[in-house]
Amino acid sequence: MVVDDDLDTETLQGLGDRLRKLRAERHMTLAALSVRSQISVGMLSNIERGKTSPSLKTLDRLRIALGVPLASFFDTDAGQSQERAVVTRAHQRSTLLFSESGLTKELLSPAGHRELEMLILSIEPGGSSGADPWRRVGEKCGMVLQGKFELQVGEQRYVLDEGDSFQFDSAQPHRFTNVAPGTTRVMWIIKSEEAG
Repeated sequence: MVVDDDLDTETLQGLGDRLRKLRAERHMTLAALSVRSQISVGMLSNIERGKTSPSLKTLDRLRIALGVPLASFFDTDAGQSQERAVVTRAHQRSTLLFSESGLTKELLSPAGHRELEMLILSIEPGGSSGADPWRRVGEKCGMVLQGKFELQVGEQRYVLDEGDSFQFDSAQPHRFTNVAPGTTRVMWIIKSEEAG
């Protein structure tokens, strides 16, 4: 599945259906989810009806409010085989595209895993995690597979080249930007205490 600002109706509806299901499983009304996520009821309703494509920040707020990993918003097979519970084949990866930020996330982790998420981030030239720093209880680590990007953790800035790796407490404010003239690809691993 690909989530983009110019999504087709079927793709947006699938994301909306998954959000509605997660909310219903927790016996939450739209109003209750709105309070927890600090996202308006109108916006939540539009996402659930497949009328609006949520931003990366919006999905993160929903993830925290619902107590689920980001992977819950990816299109994964509910009736997966025993192999798919352990292995993700290259052709089976689900993808979320955030064109406004120049960022694509490919889910490498098999569906159903909650505490550890493995992704490949593809960041277009000038693309970033957004202007505002992120915070998330847990740890993040990764390795630059291609290109170069700037990682800011707290007040420190690091420029990482292909083959460089990183690890940090993700409760610290952090953000990243692609500083290469081409696409940068980063293997990104998240250990989240909030989703566990």
